[in-house]
Amino acid sequence: MKNIIKLISILTFSILLIGCSSVRTVDSWKSNETVDINKKTVIVFSKTNNKMIRTQFEKDLVEHLNKKGINSFESYKMFPTIDTSKKLSEFEKQELVEKFREDGIDIVVLTVLKDTQEYTTTTTSSPRYSTHSYPRYYYNRYTGGFYVYYDTMFYESEPMNTITYEGKKYILETVTYDLTKPDQEQLVSVITTEIDNPTKLGTISKDFSRGIVKQLVK
Repeated sequence: MKNIIKLISILTFSILLIGCSSVRTVDSWKSNETVDINKKTVIVFSKTNNKMIRTQFEKDLVEHLNKKGINSFESYKMFPTIDTSKKLSEFEKQELVEKFREDGIDIVVLTVLKDTQEYTTTTTSSPRYSTHSYPRYYYNRYTGGFYVYYDTMFYESEPMNTITYEGKKYILETVTYDLTKPDQEQLVSVITTEIDNPTKLGTISKDFSRGIVKQLVK
């Protein structure tokens, strides 16, 4: 339980909405013991100080979980404000654990920003060449001799182009804890997701949630 409290109190993620976007799962791990999440009560945390991002991500993940028949709810309803810079005392950690238990929470699904990666991509297109009317094409066949072709002039109709594109990837880590287990056995899954140049918050959030639920409910 100490691991989850540490993550909740310290880590944060914030997504910038720029460029073209894609969401994909790049890594996942599950414990050897099978967890029947369908029979559990789940609380979803999106760890960020940005209220809009937190609300959107939590609502979409809960929506996808509920569609699978899993009893889940958003953390912002229980904890409207979270100060990610504050380090909880041991007493505060214990209070949080007790609150989870009082509300019948079995599973915690927590998403945090693990890393950001800036990159530059350079694309070069080949030039296109045109020719002055050779070979000639008449009545369904080509005509002309070697000497005519040898003297034909080629010219560059479209020059070679080089395009440099700057982007940013956000690596999110979603960890799942089963609070009904002993402290050292509570971590049951880790899912790493890469978001490449996110654009629209709603689209990214839904794609992200769909991928997470697909991994959790197997």
